[in-house]
Amino acid sequence: MLEQGDIIIRCIEETDLEFVSFCASPTVYGAYQPFRFSSPAVLIGDYQSGAMWNADGGILLIEELGEAVGLAEVTLVREGLARVGMILLPDNRGCGIGTQALGMLRDYLADNYPVARIEADTDVENIAGQRILENNGFVCEGTMRCCRFYRGRYHDSYLYSYITELGR
Repeated sequence: MLEQGDIIIRCIEETDLEFVSFCASPTVYGAYQPFRFSSPAVLIGDYQSGAMWNADGGILLIEELGEAVGLAEVTLVREGLARVGMILLPDNRGCGIGTQALGMLRDYLADNYPVARIEADTDVENIAGQRILENNGFVCEGTMRCCRFYRGRYHDSYLYSYITELGR
C-alpha cells in the first residue's frame, strides 16, 4: 500500500470489484479512452487467479479519504521498462489527485524495481492528462499516430517518458 496525505494506492480487494467494473463504463472512461464491455465473470476470475496484481504489474485502486476515486495500471514490460496509466472518476478530475497519484506510482516504481524508464501515453487532445505527466517530470517524446481506436475513428497519442536515476 502506498500512502501520501489523503491518497492511498493499494491492491484490489474482492469488495472493490464492483467499483472496478464501474470504471469500465463510458461514463468514467470519458472523452479520451476506448470503451469496451467487460464481463463481471472475467473480472472475478482475474481477481481469484491473482491476475489483478502479479510479477508483471496489474491494476491498483486509488482512494482519497477512504473513498475509491480511480484506478492505476502498471505494466512491467521488461527489465528496465514500466508503463503506467490512470483513470479517475469524473468528479475527482482536476483537483490534484491524478498528479499526486502518478507521483506516488513513479516514485514507487523507481525505488522498488530495476526500472530505468517509465512510459505513459495520452490522447493529443487530453490537455489535463498531459499536464499531470509533465508535472511529474515526464517528457513528451513524440506523437504515436493512429494509436487508439474509439468513437469510430483512430486518434493520435503523445508518448511520454520519465527516466529514473537508474537510467541516468
